[in-house]
Amino acid sequence: MGSMTGRKLRVLAIEDSEDDFELVRNELSENGFIVEHERVEAPDALKSALKNGKWDVVICDHNLPAMDSTSALHIVRDSLVNVPFIIVSGLIPDEMVIEAMRQGAKDFIRKDNLSRLAPAIERELQQATMQSEYEQVLENFFKVSHFDSLTGLPNCEYLYAYLKAMTSNEEFGHPFAVFLVDIKRFRQITKTLGVPGGDKVLVETANRLRKVVGSGTFVARHSADRFAIVVSHLEHEIQAKEVVVEICQCMDEVFVVDGHELFVKVSVGASFYPKDSQQWEELLKNAESALYLAKSEGGNSFQVFDPKIAVSGKDQLVFESALYHALDENQFVLHYQPQLDLHSGQVVGAEALIRWEHPELGMIPPVKFIPLLEETGLIVPVGEWVLRTACAQNRQWQDAGLAPIRVAVNLSAIQFRQPGLADTVKDILAETRLNPGYLELEITENIALEAEDRVIVILEKLRAVGVQIAIDDFGTGYSSLSYLKRFPINRLKIDRSFLKDFHENDNSIVTAIIGMGRSLKLKVIAEGVETSAQADFLKLLGCDEVQGYFYGKPMEADCMALLMERSAGAPQKDMFSCT
Repeated sequence: MGSMTGRKLRVLAIEDSEDDFELVRNELSENGFIVEHERVEAPDALKSALKNGKWDVVICDHNLPAMDSTSALHIVRDSLVNVPFIIVSGLIPDEMVIEAMRQGAKDFIRKDNLSRLAPAIERELQQATMQSEYEQVLENFFKVSHFDSLTGLPNCEYLYAYLKAMTSNEEFGHPFAVFLVDIKRFRQITKTLGVPGGDKVLVETANRLRKVVGSGTFVARHSADRFAIVVSHLEHEIQAKEVVVEICQCMDEVFVVDGHELFVKVSVGASFYPKDSQQWEELLKNAESALYLAKSEGGNSFQVFDPKIAVSGKDQLVFESALYHALDENQFVLHYQPQLDLHSGQVVGAEALIRWEHPELGMIPPVKFIPLLEETGLIVPVGEWVLRTACAQNRQWQDAGLAPIRVAVNLSAIQFRQPGLADTVKDILAETRLNPGYLELEITENIALEAEDRVIVILEKLRAVGVQIAIDDFGTGYSSLSYLKRFPINRLKIDRSFLKDFHENDNSIVTAIIGMGRSLKLKVIAEGVETSAQADFLKLLGCDEVQGYFYGKPMEADCMALLMERSAGAPQKDMFSCT
């Protein structure tokens, strides 16, 4: 008991005799405790003391005018106060002692044997300390195993358990939605600002998401740069769009990291319980399928799950195997989307877009197989096929007497990093007899910002071949725009996201890009033009070229040839039907 010397002990005494409690207090003092106490006799006073005070031990007499020890024990337990309860009394029946111990009393000590009291209290305090430490260990383990150490959000394991609980509870009847939120071009952020800078963006993103959806909504960090949000009582796409609008708005505010201003965009995919699935694994897969589609679009983008375009896990291997055979079996085809000079109305170019015509599955959209081409590395041989086929087709149009146009071919990041890219392009141009000036290679702004010095070397080699270079998805990058002055490029393509929500009085980004292109003596082409109002406004701003459904969807080579033939003297509107 020497370890207890001078230790403060807060005692709640349930005792109607001041003299009897004085004996208890003296016994404890003699054993080294500094006793602070409150004495109560009635139930209401006991409840008040439990509510307003913190106690190390409750010492209770058995027989009181207003209650007995059993009644007092029930009040203590009902108050949810976890404090040792010790009965100190005269003689009471053994069966009542046994019942009190069964219901939670820690000990019974006779008033004529108070020497047992201090050791009993010390024992209970030590057990309470051990219990508290054990609970703290459990709490820490739960935090480590269920929460992300960086953002403080629930981690993926907690997310899985949460969804499993929601979908396996038979009494759970209301619908909910699962959103996956992915930070666009996050890899570029970490390359530019380093891992610490990327971590700061993740923490700020987590804080914004947590704030915008409210405390009653489950938000988790799903993976490196991806977050999950589970919203209850939500089952329709229009409701989901309202949530996504709030998410995008909270992300639109500039991020300031180590003195750098970042404009961060996100992609969002959603699936619904029970409409899309009643299994939590499928709900996540479906949301990821929707996210896959959203990531193919520029700016802030959102898609809900569509079973028509999803590839199930069990079909994935079959799908991948078929993709390996597609090139050898000539299943790929190119479609061409016209690019027009906005002022003359003439066709001046065409973007080559790959399509997969599977003999059994039919026409497969690019969003389903291009990511798989990149994952498998097939993007390199398939990309070379696209380049060769587009150049050969352009030469064929010229040989048929059509006015020369440039053909634009997209380069993926993997293709761009291939050694000998310039030599490959040069060989294909020689093989197809196409003048290099009629080939344009498009790289995304994401590629352009990877490592400026290395990118410049590659671009200069390509320009030395004689081809034109365009920056695709322009306006969605994170770094400063100083690279435009250093890069040997010809054209900027305004990302379609900036025309998606078109307003004549609020298009500052489009206006700025066109002005920037003019000042740097670069051509500017806007993609995603779908209305005459957009076209008129772009023309007013001085945009050079346009591309989009308003002028023509991607079409087969024969239809493109017919369009080129008609465009020489036809009015700009209604000349693009291929019938």
